[in-house]
Amino acid sequence: DEDEGVNDEAIKVVDIVDTFRLQEQPSFDKKTFLAYIKKYIKNLTEVIPGDQKDEFKKNVEPAVKWLLGMLKELQFFVGESMKDDASTVFAYYKEGATDP
Repeated sequence: DEDEGVNDEAIKVVDIVDTFRLQEQPSFDKKTFLAYIKKYIKNLTEVIPGDQKDEFKKNVEPAVKWLLGMLKELQFFVGESMKDDASTVFAYYKEGATDP
């Protein structure tokens, strides 16, 4: 007896992307990424409490360098609003991995 109309194949999704309804974006090239990240850091620095700004400035440069080195291996997602000044989510799949 065969089940009729039942599709038992599960669809794999990244839970964070699915839960927050993130939208995948095209990959950045280096120039576009640097323009985006500079604007984002400037906007973020304005809202960081004064006593945390020095720590942020000290740590943000190595993080940006790391992201630049990984640029071709990352997937980029934004929220449903797709605002260009909003945060971007970066997804990385290790070689051979099926989940980030």
